[in-house]
Amino acid sequence: FSATARGLVPAVVTAGTVADDPTDGSCSLTSPNAQLIPVVVPSGTTYARFALFDADVNPGSDIDLCVFDSAEVLVGSSGSGTSAEQVNLLNPAADTYTVVVQGWGVVGSSPFKLHTWLLDSTAAGNMAVDAPTSATIGETGTITLSFSGLSADTKYLGSVAYSGASGMPNPTIVYVDTSASAPLSTGYTDVEGAPRSLFVPLIKR
Repeated sequence: FSATARGLVPAVVTAGTVADDPTDGSCSLTSPNAQLIPVVVPSGTTYARFALFDADVNPGSDIDLCVFDSAEVLVGSSGSGTSAEQVNLLNPAADTYTVVVQGWGVVGSSPFKLHTWLLDSTAAGNMAVDAPTSATIGETGTITLSFSGLSADTKYLGSVAYSGASGMPNPTIVYVDTSASAPLSTGYTDVEGAPRSLFVPLIKR
């Protein structure tokens, strides 16, 4: 059994402004006033994440997110009642994708910041994984992560990939936020059939 690091990589941030969509329709390539942002996903990408955050928009704004491949096929969407939106792609095909930022419920217009992370299989040297050398199906074990060399006020993404036998789980996705506004709690979600996700806030006081 082995557990290896991929990343962490900092977000690529694309800032923009989006006006209200008066139709309040579903997010699409033709949504009125939407901002369309092309993103090239290279071969070897193991995980892609596109995200918006409430802190980057005008208070009360409801901005949605959807992603299309070059054939204009919808590959992911996120439309909550806020502007905290996230689209994740596991092992996406190499392609030029279009990320649509839709002002579903905006008073006039609002700024936004699209955060994009593209993970491959490479360790960046800023996340160390301490894992046991063996594991038994149905039993628990401890894997410890440690971080170094991270910049302040930056959102990072990485993963822990598992190998050593057939039927290993998908990688655990690790999200690290070094901004002063990061929550003082660690979030963990485990959805059947999807990569596990671990959030680690790192705040220097």
